[in-house]
Amino acid sequence: MVTRRVAVTVGVALVLLLSGCAATQEEFRFESTPGTVTDDALSEAGYGPTEEAESLTVNRTVNAGGSERDVTVVNYASAYAREVEVAGQSRTLAGAAVFTTPSISFVGQEFNPVADQSNKQLVDRAQSRVGGQIDGGIEDVAFVENRTTTILGAETTVGVFAGTTTVQGTEVELRILVTKVQHEGDFVIVAGAYPQALAGDERPRLETVFDNVEHEE
Repeated sequence: MVTRRVAVTVGVALVLLLSGCAATQEEFRFESTPGTVTDDALSEAGYGPTEEAESLTVNRTVNAGGSERDVTVVNYASAYAREVEVAGQSRTLAGAAVFTTPSISFVGQEFNPVADQSNKQLVDRAQSRVGGQIDGGIEDVAFVENRTTTILGAETTVGVFAGTTTVQGTEVELRILVTKVQHEGDFVIVAGAYPQALAGDERPRLETVFDNVEHEE
């Protein structure tokens, strides 16, 4: 049974980044459109959804136009996972997530801090939340390389990072992938992870997931 031990919900971690959001518009509610992975791609990659797209709402009081205003930001996260054989046991240590957060802009200025976050910053900020999804957490995250792919018609750089977790007393090295594109007024963050020892099989599966993200206006 697929669980949510490693949904790699970077989106859940990134919602914390919205603490600095501000706006000076008449409209003070901003909502993104959910991002998902196509059913055909999930079937091909062997991933299953851990739940339906989850809304993540942040309410903040901000100084807008010289006065305090309440701002509501609605984000969405979709999580997927698959079981793999590690240390002689079947465990959910491969996962992916699609997180969407709205662009919050006025007169050319972007107020959503996610807009300026590099892949390294996204991984650093997400580490504690991602680690909470798997046995032993994730430690020793370090940059490995950059790759280029196309998501939602936009060429983007995928940051590849190494990390470790512990399974039944055995240290397992992971590969963590994360990228971000802007599409239809939202920022779409796609992330995933898998055991490095299984990269020959798991990397193509995760790439299939990345290549088949959907995000409708």
